[in-house]
Amino acid sequence: MSENKASVSKRGGKTTKEAALEILSKNIGKTVSGQELARTLGVSRASVWKAVESLRKEGYEIDARSNAGYALRPGNLLSKQIIAERLNDPALKDRIDIYSSLSSTNNAAKQYAAEHELSLPIERIIIADSQTAGRGRRGRSFCSPPGSGVYISFLLCPKITAEAATRFTTAASVAVSEAIQNAFGIDTQIKWVNDVYLGGKKICGILTEAVTDFETGDVGSVVIGIGINMTNAGFPKELLDVAGSLEGYVENPDRNALIAELINSLTGMFEIRDNKLEMRDYIDEYKRRSLILGRKIKILGTGETAEAVDIDKNGGLIISSNGKTRTLTSGEISIRLAE
Repeated sequence: MSENKASVSKRGGKTTKEAALEILSKNIGKTVSGQELARTLGVSRASVWKAVESLRKEGYEIDARSNAGYALRPGNLLSKQIIAERLNDPALKDRIDIYSSLSSTNNAAKQYAAEHELSLPIERIIIADSQTAGRGRRGRSFCSPPGSGVYISFLLCPKITAEAATRFTTAASVAVSEAIQNAFGIDTQIKWVNDVYLGGKKICGILTEAVTDFETGDVGSVVIGIGINMTNAGFPKELLDVAGSLEGYVENPDRNALIAELINSLTGMFEIRDNKLEMRDYIDEYKRRSLILGRKIKILGTGETAEAVDIDKNGGLIISSNGKTRTLTSGEISIRLAE
């Protein structure tokens, strides 16, 4: 059998480069011998060397150790293949799009929704190395320099009511917290509505946008945009007092590992029944991670001070002020901890 025919049969249609990356990514930080790669892939040692050199030119950090083999280092380069290796649902790989730069991942997700007929509950996952016009809640800008964070949007077709869709915002903050803990073993907190905090500083912002059919009240699509700061490098000075990052808590944080865990955590928030998304119960975990429950808060805009008492089943914040309780909803208002 010729080398080419053997290669195709052993690699399942993948190129030598793709197949070599798949093996190395399953063994990140561990050395795989050139002989083993050649035997597994059904190619020559020279073909393995060429594949490794090609991967290096694309930005993958691969160590070559004499008389030992090759080792892929955890790097900062976004890789669909490395992410896919860690997914609980391998089918999601084909719904991932990675870009070097976008105006915002939410904008790209909404454009995709406008140009395609949506049929899958989890339709698209859009990732960018940087954003030129990243946005947060209430039109605020979100700093998104290249290589500094995880910028990702999930395009969902949930087939639910607009009222039920309000829970996506708080559910996403739990998914982010779980992903960070699963990837790096770090426990984070959530400031209502959906800001994720570490060491007293905000490290993640979430923006949820929905398209609703006004006649039926059903949600046609939901876009959940998430930005997580891996490092503060490239941030303007005015943000450094309030914006934190994973840097300093994690040595060489791996973006691909975090993205994979985030996809696993967010998609794990749902069960798909009859092609519809049904959300699992997450409120107790949201409360456990709350930064504000039992503490005094200030309501921005009115200056009112109140106590954060509880979170209702839809993620509303129950507050007590002047002996009276009421519930704030996520779309209404912003808060901060009282001095």
